[in-house]
Amino acid sequence: MPFDEAGNYTGHSYLVRLMLAGDIDRAMGWLLDFGDVKDRFKPIYRQLDHNPLDKLAGLRRHDNAAVAEWIHAQLSPLVPELDRIDLMESERAGVSLHFHQDMRWPLL
Repeated sequence: MPFDEAGNYTGHSYLVRLMLAGDIDRAMGWLLDFGDVKDRFKPIYRQLDHNPLDKLAGLRRHDNAAVAEWIHAQLSPLVPELDRIDLMESERAGVSLHFHQDMRWPLL
């Protein structure tokens, strides 16, 4: 389990999907270049990868939704087009959080 009953992170692999929303650039044919999103996400990924998630500064709770909220708080200033985060702990289990322009978590 990613978190035990006491809220301690016990180690797990996740799949994170970042969904964007906005107007498509008519000249380029996309909303935002995938490489740009990847570059902006990379420092956040480094904080998550091979680190205990229950030790993340500012994590509100110790569950998967809180990790997705934390990702949103870190990434939304860099990618304002961020509309949804899927954080999957398996093919059939995870969370999907939708955000609107007026839903901004406090910066951590």
